[in-house]
Amino acid sequence: MSWKNLIQQQAVAFPKESQSALTPLADLSIIIVSGDDAGSFLQNLLTNAVNALKPHQAQLNGLCSPKGRLLAIFQLIKREQDYLIVLPAELAEAIAQRLSMFKLRSKVDIALSDSLAAVGIINPDNKMTDLPSTTMQGSETELGLLIKQAGQSPRFLAICEKDKTLLLSEWLTDGWQLTTQAFWQLLDIEAGVPAIFNDSKEQFTPQQVNLELVGGVSFKKGCYPGQEVVARLHYLGSPNRRMFLARVGSGELPQANTPVSDDDDNTLGHVVQAQTTHDNTLLCQVSMKLSAISTKANIGGNAVTELTALVNDEG
Repeated sequence: MSWKNLIQQQAVAFPKESQSALTPLADLSIIIVSGDDAGSFLQNLLTNAVNALKPHQAQLNGLCSPKGRLLAIFQLIKREQDYLIVLPAELAEAIAQRLSMFKLRSKVDIALSDSLAAVGIINPDNKMTDLPSTTMQGSETELGLLIKQAGQSPRFLAICEKDKTLLLSEWLTDGWQLTTQAFWQLLDIEAGVPAIFNDSKEQFTPQQVNLELVGGVSFKKGCYPGQEVVARLHYLGSPNRRMFLARVGSGELPQANTPVSDDDDNTLGHVVQAQTTHDNTLLCQVSMKLSAISTKANIGGNAVTELTALVNDEG
């Protein structure tokens, strides 16, 4: 079964509890950054300490505008000879072009991969051995490089060659379930992993989506675009917004950057990302003003029934 055929297969929205499942993540693209200067090049551009990465390790990372606003959030994975940037496909071409603007005389190659694919692995069975036990650590398997992901359910991001889909097809005939990309996104939402999309680029600072609290920002590294703004807020002030989980009882799934408002239509915050849960409620990551977290809030005209802090530190 080809990669194209695999992503066209019918999938269940919510796999059974503890059921081994896989998700072809066709909404993610992979940028390969290689060359002698790849590490130092990325170190000088991204929010996290790229130099701290060892082969088969990953980290959450961000790319900011000069004003300290996020253009993208992604997983950066170090391999033996290069780095992989795994990010929403809708951002991939623009981010690759922006990175290329900074190449100058650096010995760096930046390319969108057409041979690599991202696959979500959930609750792997005991046939998969030597899996990493620490979040953001990776190991090589017959499928490809697997990186352990945050969250309560055991899950892994697999980076594999698209011709490995024959193996995935065999798993599906051996009791595994095929689930949706929406379910994988829901697990990210529950785990507090933020995301940036076309509709929300340059909307949020790292602190407004808790990026530094989930390991996506280093305050000990050198300069990068937007670093002065991000560092000033860290050392000289406190964020007036944080990211929360908001539950909405019903309604249309809101897009990224949808306003969160009060009954008088005053803006209290914005949606970071959202998905539908198994009981047909909506679960949203929202970047909210801390001064407004006790205010009755609405998203798309539907009431927020529950607002939960994702971190203990509220600024």
